[in-house]
Amino acid sequence: MTLYFHAPTAGFYDTRAHGERTVLVADPKWKRPMISIPDPNWMAPEGSTQKAPTIKIQDPKATPPLVEVPNPTCNLPPASELLEITLSEYQALFAAQAMGNVISAVKGRPVAVDPPPLTWDQRKAEYLASVQAHLDTTAKNAGYNDLKDVITYADEPAVPKFQADGVAFRAWRSLCWAFFYDQLTAIEQGKRKTPTSAELVAELPALVLPNA
Repeated sequence: MTLYFHAPTAGFYDTRAHGERTVLVADPKWKRPMISIPDPNWMAPEGSTQKAPTIKIQDPKATPPLVEVPNPTCNLPPASELLEITLSEYQALFAAQAMGNVISAVKGRPVAVDPPPLTWDQRKAEYLASVQAHLDTTAKNAGYNDLKDVITYADEPAVPKFQADGVAFRAWRSLCWAFFYDQLTAIEQGKRKTPTSAELVAELPALVLPNA
């Protein structure tokens, strides 16, 4: 097994998965040697002390030498693009990646570095997903599938408790999103520091359920 780092893509290659560059095969030019054995079909005349004549046969015990040839199933990039690394290096890099670092090529070598800062669009998308997840999780904790599910009860009077929950969640949703977009505007205008997603979610209006 050999491990490689591919700097152009900051990826890794493992010969167990991508194949060795060469393989050993029986030499196609090899010819099995001949040996002499007593002719098994010869029968000595009665009373004769003659030895059986010999015949030539291919040596059944001979094995062909192995020759190294290109591996047709090898998927490795050109050797000039690869850097061999040790298993311990590989494991350390993936451990760092699991902790949030990214693998980058620095002068051709793999290095675990801090991820680049999110763009504003990426940050907004992260905020939005976090707020939506908070709304859905809160609805699940109240016994519903998600926020959409509980809101469907707002206009259904058959079960007063469900309808009251639906009305409360619907109003809370509006308050949360209004607060969310106000904060985005404040951040964009430099009126407040950029919070983490967890910090922003913690600032959302609290849900007030009837008879809670």
